[in-house]
Amino acid sequence: MFLRRSISLLATLLFSCPLLAGQLTPEQQAAKEKGIVLYNQHKNAEPYLIIAAEAGDRESQYYLGEELRRSSRFMTEEAYKWYVAAAEQGDYYAMYRLSGTGSDLCSAMGNCPPDHRTPGDSLLLGRKTAHALAEKGDSEAMYVLYYLTNDFEWLEKSADAGYAPAQYLLASRYQEGKGFFSPPP
Repeated sequence: MFLRRSISLLATLLFSCPLLAGQLTPEQQAAKEKGIVLYNQHKNAEPYLIIAAEAGDRESQYYLGEELRRSSRFMTEEAYKWYVAAAEQGDYYAMYRLSGTGSDLCSAMGNCPPDHRTPGDSLLLGRKTAHALAEKGDSEAMYVLYYLTNDFEWLEKSADAGYAPAQYLLASRYQEGKGFFSPPP
């Protein structure tokens, strides 16, 4: 009886604690939302994003990496750290960003730490992750696959699946003369 109560109490504590259950507290969620709004307004979002990023929120980690990279105008060690944290949780945007880090200092000098993922590794992982989701019909993953593979067909599939950013980009590409579009009768 005592053992059953102890296990029940432990399970309740584990699953009710937002940090252990992978959820943000209301304060962390508010900081995340404010940080993303500020990021999109090209204002300093770092103080807000770091609150949710440190709590383990994948989206906040990605946006914090973007904020740090954008404010420095190059990939910093700190930005790289947050991209890696997001990528390790399956964020294919972070994987895409990491796939373009071939000219970072440790790659150029050949002295990266042993656990350093190469840009090629990040690209392959991003393709694998996004492809698995695209096969299930995730239109945003199809959009990311366009960038990860340079395969125009993924952009068309994403737009056909209704993903608005893909529809906009596809229309822009058609206007530039890429691909072929025939209007419905």
